[in-house]
Order: sequence, then structure tokens, then C-alpha cells
Amino acid sequence: MERIFWVKCPDCSGRFYADYGLRFTDVELICPFCQQSFKVADAKEIDDRWF
Repeated sequence: MERIFWVKCPDCSGRFYADYGLRFTDVELICPFCQQSFKVADAKEIDDRWF
């Protein structure tokens, strides 16, 4: 399984996952719930624990 991280949208608080390769980039994520685009650093919550 490839590594992922969970992110919470700053607009609607929807929680979704993204590829860990995007974790430290300037790429904007798009929330699948409200279609808001935002940078990872602007997320309401980030969970990148390694289990």
C-alpha cells in the first residue's frame, strides 16, 4: 500500500485522503465534497501518521 495522508477541508470540514507525495508541495488539493481548492498548509487538519 502506498503512503497517504488525511486532510480536512478548511471550507466544509470534509475529510479525505491524498497521496503522500503531495504532502510538502505547493499543489492545491480539491475537496471532493464541496470542490473548494486549497493548499495543504491551509487545511483545517492534517493526519499523516505512519502505522
